[in-house]
Amino acid sequence: MVTLTDKAGDGGTNKEAQRANQQAMIENVLHTHLGVREAAVVYDHDDLVAFVVPDDAFVDDVLGRANTGSTVLGKWRKVFDLSQLTKDAASASVGFNTTGWNSSYTRGTIPASEMREWVENTVSDILQLRPKTVCEIGCGTGMLVMQIAPRCDRYVAVDFSPAVLDRLREQLQTVPAVAARVEVIERRADHLDGLDEDLFDTLVLSSVVQFFPNIAYLTKVLEKAVNIVRPGGYVYVGDVRSLQLLEAFASSVELFQAVDGMNAGELRERIRRRIEREPELVISPAYFLSLQHQFPRISRVDIRPLRGRADNEMTRYRYEAILHVGHETGASFDDEFLDWTERKWTLDDVRSMLRQHPNERIGIKCIRNARIEKDLAALAILRVADAGYTAGELRHGLEQNLAEGIHPQALLDLETEGLGFAVFLSWAAGRPDGSYDAFFVPKRSLQGITLPAIGWPETNASKLARLANAPGQGKLRNELINQLVAHCSQNLPEELAPAEIVLVDMLPRAADGAVASQELLRFRRA
Repeated sequence: MVTLTDKAGDGGTNKEAQRANQQAMIENVLHTHLGVREAAVVYDHDDLVAFVVPDDAFVDDVLGRANTGSTVLGKWRKVFDLSQLTKDAASASVGFNTTGWNSSYTRGTIPASEMREWVENTVSDILQLRPKTVCEIGCGTGMLVMQIAPRCDRYVAVDFSPAVLDRLREQLQTVPAVAARVEVIERRADHLDGLDEDLFDTLVLSSVVQFFPNIAYLTKVLEKAVNIVRPGGYVYVGDVRSLQLLEAFASSVELFQAVDGMNAGELRERIRRRIEREPELVISPAYFLSLQHQFPRISRVDIRPLRGRADNEMTRYRYEAILHVGHETGASFDDEFLDWTERKWTLDDVRSMLRQHPNERIGIKCIRNARIEKDLAALAILRVADAGYTAGELRHGLEQNLAEGIHPQALLDLETEGLGFAVFLSWAAGRPDGSYDAFFVPKRSLQGITLPAIGWPETNASKLARLANAPGQGKLRNELINQLVAHCSQNLPEELAPAEIVLVDMLPRAADGAVASQELLRFRRA
């Protein structure tokens, strides 16, 4: 049992010093538990709250997360295998087998026109990286393979579903010229052994990480991915679901499916259950930004909202992360950003600004996102609505809301209007309102550089505390918390038992390296 020692000053016990002593004691005790990688204890008024970053090896080996992860992967593999045994999959056109791509709203298939736009935009974004040797993990039925491989020297297509790969091989047989460039491999995403370091210039993970069992698994995959990409290359992670917008997405789906007479109380409960039972991995942009500190080979990370005019869950709630591997070269811009919330510029205002300043770089931050403006308004109303308020009344009220934001695609379309500007968008700040940042660069100043380094506004440090959800791991997390509570009870005086133990993915830190305690408290209260 640890005993409490006071730090005495000339006037007796110094309360601030005593508190620091108590925090250090609890942290030291927590660090002696094998399940703890990092710990920070913070006073929330008079309550002692412990924030713990779990040790991945302990969670995997002792609590059995690795076995749980294998079970999750097995379930997804069965789902994907079965999807290819349908008539729709058998009759799909070469390079466009969208079987299994279903809408969370309608539960039916996503319209072909919207899927074509998604494929075209994803292919365009990857080709912007100028790939010649590509490894795609989770290649699926080959919608990207069939379009990108013809422009490459070598394309390694990896997937863990045998039925899906059989369908891909059937397609490749109809296009021998493409098949000659493609190597198809059946294996899990974390089994990249045998692929040499610096072998590829581009590694692609598109619309696949949401099916990974947990963030630790993703980190293992990305560590191997970064090692097999040569300096100057990229790891493209596409179609990632945004953690900051998970609640807004859940409320949007539930409101869409609710009958008019459903009351607010039941609607809120359905939203809570949808989030709690979310089977897919949902990730904060801050996770990808944090990888630069883990893997020195990553020199920069770009986070971009998906392009597209279609109105669906992918364009609204997903993003792409591009990891730059090796030494950074090319154009670099570190300009001040105008704040959209101060002026609330319209699209015409932005267009006029560009015409008035044809030779200047212009950055605008916190642009309200017209794609999800109504979804966020509905969520805000629902949070405070009386229990008897109905879904029908909520829908009617939203119809009266005037849109103020700018659609991200509308800003990207300015590139084609002859204004002379290249347009770049970022979701790196990871704000919970889904707002985004834009940067406009005169094209002549880029000198052929397609991905300049831009000093985007930074993320709020409190967003670093939770980097992803934990699908299907509620029992494991509760078991670890129970172990830590018991560990503290056995090794600390009763008065020093933490009021709460909170599991986090990372401890946010200030510029001087100290734990940002206020950000942790802000995260706890969110």
